[in-house]
Amino acid sequence: MLLRPSGTEPIVRVMVEAPEQDRANAVAERLATVVRERLAL
Repeated sequence: MLLRPSGTEPIVRVMVEAPEQDRANAVAERLATVVRERLAL
């Protein structure tokens, strides 16, 4: 998993690798939700 701010856009990039695509998608969605919640102003 990798979380990093974009160098060109005001966004945080969420990247996840897993043996199953469904698992990677689920983890990425959960992380994205946490990032959105924490960065909400």
